[in-house]
Amino acid sequence: MRLFAAVLPPDAVVAELAARVKALQTLPGADGLRWTEREGWHFTLAFYGEVAEEVLPELHTRLARAAHRHRAHELRLAGGGRFDDRVVWVGVDGDSEALRRLADSAEAGADGSGSRWTGTVRTTRI
Repeated sequence: MRLFAAVLPPDAVVAELAARVKALQTLPGADGLRWTEREGWHFTLAFYGEVAEEVLPELHTRLARAAHRHRAHELRLAGGGRFDDRVVWVGVDGDSEALRRLADSAEAGADGSGSRWTGTVRTTRI
């Protein structure tokens, strides 16, 4: 199965963002975009690609350990933009360095679990 490690924004943030996205969906040309359901909004930390089911327990344990080693940090939605004519993104501001360190830990969590990370998203956006 294809897996990645991600941080999910709090429900209140998702609700606020959803209200703003709803307004964007009424703009001219919005029907040409592929809108992701709010349940899929996340910050990708590491992408693992295809992972065998038998390594999932070890990967889960390593990622849980990695997450518990990091303190909570605060991010705020800030700005946004688009890639070509099909992708709209929302940026963040705040302790993005803490998010980078968490991404590093998510990468390291794959080591020794029998899986490999194939790349990390180094930009902080939903």
